[in-house]
Amino acid sequence: MIDLHLHLDGSMSEQDFLYLAKKDGVSLGEDFPNNIYVPANCPSLEVYLERFTLPGILLQSKENLAHVTSSLVRRLYKMGYIYAEIRFAPLLHTNKGMSQMDAALAALEGLNSALKECPEFEANLILCCMRHAPKEVNLETIEVANKLKGTRVVAVDLAGAEALHPSSYYKEIFDLAKKYKLNITIHAGEATGSDEIMMALDNGAMRIGHGVHLNVNSKDGDRAKEAKVCFEFCPTSNLQTKSLKSYKDVPIREFMNKGIALTINSDNMTVSNTDVYQEFSHLIQTFNLTKEEVYSFLINSINYSFTSLETKKLLKERLDKKFNNFYSRVSV
Repeated sequence: MIDLHLHLDGSMSEQDFLYLAKKDGVSLGEDFPNNIYVPANCPSLEVYLERFTLPGILLQSKENLAHVTSSLVRRLYKMGYIYAEIRFAPLLHTNKGMSQMDAALAALEGLNSALKECPEFEANLILCCMRHAPKEVNLETIEVANKLKGTRVVAVDLAGAEALHPSSYYKEIFDLAKKYKLNITIHAGEATGSDEIMMALDNGAMRIGHGVHLNVNSKDGDRAKEAKVCFEFCPTSNLQTKSLKSYKDVPIREFMNKGIALTINSDNMTVSNTDVYQEFSHLIQTFNLTKEEVYSFLINSINYSFTSLETKKLLKERLDKKFNNFYSRVSV
């Protein structure tokens, strides 16, 4: 019911694809809708990433970005979510004339429009820099996020192929983010190991996207604990990209025993064909998580969210009202 790591382009519904493709005269291919989900036994990260081709084609206008953002917010609300932080990279939506600011404002428009119809649900946006992008393009993303501070743009991120582009390359980008006092989360330790997570901490990360390859029982684990950084686990996508072999390999107990905060998230609802309910269900079955432990992860999601203290208080009240129903659903 709370998702802090949720990519917009990886969470478009089948209806979104059909509507936008018809509107824009784009072919979805003979394999639609299978080509928007990863196969049951995804063979590689490359196959996983192919699922982002169609969203990249369709999300090149203000109208389309606003539409899919609004659609996602409404779906999350209907599913019983109380909060989500939706992330996307504005730089990926500039192929047909939009600026990064245009893209961010379009997503904000869709978000704000949908929230008017979704009582007791909150959502915010995180703007992603991309590891493969030129430095000046990523610096522009930081500038856009700073100009939109005070709106529902609440943080910046770094996503992309970490093995090819380590975050040590991005010091100038995150120095600027820190100068602007922006909240920072960084994808790290998904395809590589602890060193990348340490570089993310050096660059000011308050949360770590994935981070499952942290060397918990080492000085790296000690540093992560001392830094009070929170990890955004996305188990199903880690299995699909071959970052982990099975749910048993999710280092949930190691992190808990060390006292390192973690949250449970979906990553890409459509590409991975999952949601927060399914993620919790898998982990409860695998690790025999108690009701108290499940509650603690959701409290972590609230405490480490990039929203206001006032909203966090409201979210805790809403969580307490809905938690028993949530737990009954995911613990079956």
